Amino acid sequence: MIPKKLIIAEDTINDIVEESNRHENVETGGLLFGKIIGECIIILKIIHSSTNAKRTQVYFEMDEDFAINITKQMEQNNLAYLGNWHKHLGYGGPSNGDDKQAELFLIQNSHKRNYLSLIIDFYNNDYNLIATNYSFDEDEFIKKDIQIQQIINIQELNKIFKRKKLNIRNFIDNLSKNLEDHTGKTFIHSQSNKSQSYKLFYEEIYDLQNSESKPKNKIVYSVFIKFPYLNISMTDKISIGVTLDHKLTRIVEEIQFSDIFFNIVELLPKLKNIFDKSQYYIKILLHSDNKKENSDFKNRIKIIKVIFRALKSIHIQYSFKTKAKNVT
Repeated sequence: MIPKKLIIAEDTINDIVEESNRHENVETGGLLFGKIIGECIIILKIIHSSTNAKRTQVYFEMDEDFAINITKQMEQNNLAYLGNWHKHLGYGGPSNGDDKQAELFLIQNSHKRNYLSLIIDFYNNDYNLIATNYSFDEDEFIKKDIQIQQIINIQELNKIFKRKKLNIRNFIDNLSKNLEDHTGKTFIHSQSNKSQSYKLFYEEIYDLQNSESKPKNKIVYSVFIKFPYLNISMTDKISIGVTLDHKLTRIVEEIQFSDIFFNIVELLPKLKNIFDKSQYYIKILLHSDNKKENSDFKNRIKIIKVIFRALKSIHIQYSFKTKAKNVT
C-alpha cells in the first residue's frame, strides 16, 4: 500500500525549524523515524545530522557512517527508518538530485518499499513543508506528493501501537487542556452510567430577547463532544454538536475517532466555530425543520407561559387582598 498521508507533531516541526535557523544561509537536514500504518506515515523521532555533514546554499550531504549507526539504534527501539528531511532556500520541492538519491536508496535497500523526503522550504521569512513519497511498482519508479497532517504531540500517539482500544480518560485530559487554550473555555467531563457514553462539554446560558415582552428568556445550551463509550476503538465515531435546554440535541458533525486522535488540531476550530455561531445554532434549534423538535419546544413554551400567567394572577390577587385588608 502506498502511503497517502504524513502525520507529524507540531513540536517536531518546531524542532526542524529551529535546526534550520541554526544554519541560516545553507541547507541542512536529518533523519526521520517512525511507523507506517495503512496509508499513514507517522514521524515519531527526528535526528539532526552531525557536524561532519556537508552544507552549502544548494546542496546538503549527510555523514553516511553517522546515519548508519543512528538507524541501527532506532531500529532496536522498533522505529523504522522512513527517510530524510532537509532544508531548501526558496526553490520548492525535491530537486532532480533528491529524486535520484531516493531511487538509489530503494534500489540498494530492496526490503524497503517506501522512502520519504520532507523538505522545509524557506522564503520571505516564512516556510513551506513539502512531503514526497517514493516507491517502486514492479519496475516503475513512482514519485508522489502526500498530504501533511499536523497533530499536537506524539505522546498520545504512541499508545495506538500498544492496544487496539484506548481508555479515553487520558486522551480527554489532553484534549480538554488544548480546548481551554484554544477557546478560552473550560470543558467538563461527564460519564453516563445508563448509556456508558462519555461526554466533554461546555455549558452556557444564552439570553434570547422575547418580542412579546421586555424580559429575556434564558436558555441553557451546551457545546459537546460525545464519545460512544469509555474504551473506544480507532474506528468508532464521535459526535460534536449543541444541546438546547438539556433536551433538544443537534449533531453538527460525526468524526471517526482516529482522525481526532491523530489530529486534535482539526477539532479545535470546529468547536470554536460552534461557539462563534452559537446564536445561529440556537435559532436553528428554536425554528427547526424537525416537526417533533418544534412541537416539543412550543409545548414547553406554552406550559411556561401558563405557569407565568398563573403565578402573575396569584400575585395580583394576593396584592389586592393585602391592600384591602390594610384599608379596613
